[in-house]
Amino acid sequence: MKSIITVTGSLGLVLISLLHPPVSAHSGSHPVRYVAANGTDQGDCSKPSAPCASIAYAVNQSSKGDKIYVASGTYHAGEMDIFYLLNDMVAVKGGFSTKDQFAKQNPEKNLTTITGIPAEYREKLDSKGFHLLQDAKGLPEQRLKPEYLKLLDRYQKITTSVEKQLTCSGGQAGEYPCYNVDLESHLPLSQLSSSPSSANDIWGYVDLNNNREYAVMGLFNGTVLIDVSDPVNPVEVDTVTGANSTWRDVKVYQYFDDAAQQYKAYAYVTTEGQGGLQIIDLSNAPESIELVNTINVFQTAHNVYLGNIDYANGTALDGHEAYLYIAGSNIDNGSYRVFDLSDPVNPALVTTPSSAGYVHDATNLIINDARTAQCSDGHNPCEIFVDFNENTVDIWDTTNKSAPFKISSTSYAGASYTHSGWYSDDKNYVFVQDELDERNRGVNTTLYVMDIQDLTSPRVVGSYVGSTPAIDHNGFTLGDKYYMSNYKRGLTILDVSNPATPKEIGFFDTYPIPEANDPQFDGAWGAYPYLPSGNILVSDISNGLFVLKDNSQIGGTEPPPVPQPEPDSGGGGGGSTSLWLLLGLTLFGLRRKLMPQ
Repeated sequence: MKSIITVTGSLGLVLISLLHPPVSAHSGSHPVRYVAANGTDQGDCSKPSAPCASIAYAVNQSSKGDKIYVASGTYHAGEMDIFYLLNDMVAVKGGFSTKDQFAKQNPEKNLTTITGIPAEYREKLDSKGFHLLQDAKGLPEQRLKPEYLKLLDRYQKITTSVEKQLTCSGGQAGEYPCYNVDLESHLPLSQLSSSPSSANDIWGYVDLNNNREYAVMGLFNGTVLIDVSDPVNPVEVDTVTGANSTWRDVKVYQYFDDAAQQYKAYAYVTTEGQGGLQIIDLSNAPESIELVNTINVFQTAHNVYLGNIDYANGTALDGHEAYLYIAGSNIDNGSYRVFDLSDPVNPALVTTPSSAGYVHDATNLIINDARTAQCSDGHNPCEIFVDFNENTVDIWDTTNKSAPFKISSTSYAGASYTHSGWYSDDKNYVFVQDELDERNRGVNTTLYVMDIQDLTSPRVVGSYVGSTPAIDHNGFTLGDKYYMSNYKRGLTILDVSNPATPKEIGFFDTYPIPEANDPQFDGAWGAYPYLPSGNILVSDISNGLFVLKDNSQIGGTEPPPVPQPEPDSGGGGGGSTSLWLLLGLTLFGLRRKLMPQ
């Protein structure tokens, strides 16, 4: 019988990622990675004829939305592999065969056995095509260490228990590392009626009829409305199901209906899962919500954005009309599409610029200063649309929706995946979030600051570099603060009173277990800072909804350095591992792979 070798903890994963830079797929089709008994951990595992040997290695070659197919055999799950098997950002599925080149999943015929995971996860693994074997007699290396059993116990409590009123003190709020941010409440995914496997983006609004505050959160299987008027006791109103997808984006439009003499609110939801544009009527909340239309002019879209609105309540800005922008759809090469909202239930397509190319995310601002001379026909005021299209930041004048005018297109040094961003309070800067520079270039969290005082020639004039390599995802400006979803590090709050030199003044780690602020796709997906109450909403991919209280101050001090623990001679635990220990154990780590019996 072949010996069983494992990659232990985050050590092996970090070493693998250092020696094998990950593939940076994001938009478009998502590759499948392959794992088999006779595989080898090299390359990107994307060919059925050349599978890799370990789940951990395959995960480190993957981006969110990718899949990993595992062929029949018996595999031992090392400690970190447990969390990869339980997570759906990279979907790991068993029950395949190398004989037919992984053509079809058949768990009954192609038995894919996992050892080293507690029995309570049997049902979850079975749904993914794996058979859990616990009785591994005579194989002590397959048994989880006590410290990892404790880690799993903590993980289970976080993912199943509602938590309330945890004050940040001494750098912790219960299990959660923090600084200047308290937890009002945490509603895990397991408490939601649709039992979603993961969450994605989030938005919010205040109902102007009654001043109730709501979170609208995307889920793998739909969209949920949660009443957060009492931030300590969030209550699910209802869930509208949708096509299964890792991605879902949502925005809210609210207007006063003269006939009904009340405000009406609608959520607009896009997905990468062949679901078109869902329009959800929120007007009857907190009693109920209703899907009132699905627009199928496109089938998939990465993002939805509402222009010219108040981000706290979704109403149109004074003197302007609200417009709906669709970004990254499956038609017209993903160019942005503009819809009129005169009839909110039936948005009407206005235009699709042929020269835009794929647009991943966007924001817009209205200017009335000297820069309007750079707009088409000298529009004043001028509606500026900023699109983030993977490689560049493009600035458009969209004042005339029927004839958008591109003002400039700007890249920057180190660009890996120009993902998203938002503008400063004075509208002179754009904060640019690159989703793959941490993975591809080995840098810590990096936010770029682009000066747009000359719309025709923007330039990067500064940056924020964080204390960990966690990926920055989405961010929003409120006054002189920038609220950033920072994946495995949770929420990061920056003082941007001097926009060119952002400074961290607060954070809350929504993904504390396992402790791994690495450049992987899990943790905080979205943040929403615009509720009138001041409460901050965060959606965590694995852990659900967080309602947070921001105690940070402009001009405040930065978080103290995180102390590095002494190396654990026993090799266990879920905490940080020093770089020197990682380097010293490189050869040891290379020999330890997840291999089948």
